[in-house]
Amino acid sequence: IPVPKNATHMLDIGGSHGLFSIELCKKHPGLSSTILELPGAIEAASAIAKRYDTTNRVTYSAGNALNDDLGTERYDIIMINNVVHHFTNEQNFVLAKKVAAALKPNGVYAIGEFLRQSKPGEGGVIAPTTGLYFSLTSSSGTWSLPEIEAWQKAAGLKIEKPVTPMS
Repeated sequence: IPVPKNATHMLDIGGSHGLFSIELCKKHPGLSSTILELPGAIEAASAIAKRYDTTNRVTYSAGNALNDDLGTERYDIIMINNVVHHFTNEQNFVLAKKVAAALKPNGVYAIGEFLRQSKPGEGGVIAPTTGLYFSLTSSSGTWSLPEIEAWQKAAGLKIEKPVTPMS
C-alpha cells in the first residue's frame, strides 16, 4: 500500500482483527489506525488485535461506513480489505465519494479485494469462486479492476497502479 510520506492517521474500514492495520503501523512508526467496525464485531475483533498489536496505535470505533460520516480531510490513508464485495455498485460509488472527502490532500484509498477478471476463465479460480460465494451470501460479489477504478474516478480520486500479491 503506498503510504504517503509523514502519514499519521489511517482509517481501516471493516478492519476486523486489525492485522493489516497493525502491520502498517509497525512499518510506519508515525502512523496510527482507527478501525471502523460494526458494533457487534468489535469485542471479538479487538481481542484478536490486542494479542498482536505492539504499537498501541490501533483503536476501534463502532460504526458503518455506508451510513456514518467519515469526516473531512481527516485521514492520510483509508483502507478497506475484503469488504466491498458485500456492497452494491451504487453503495461503492457513494462510499468512494465519502472516502474522497475524508482523505487529506494526496491521501490514498486502498481497496484490497479478489478481482473478477473481464473474461471468464482468466485469472484462476479464486476470484470466480469467491464471486459466486459472495453473490450467494451477500448483496453483491467480486468486482473487476475497471469497476473499482470507476468508483475512484467518479469520486475524483487518483488511480494508482494496482498491487498484486505476486508483485
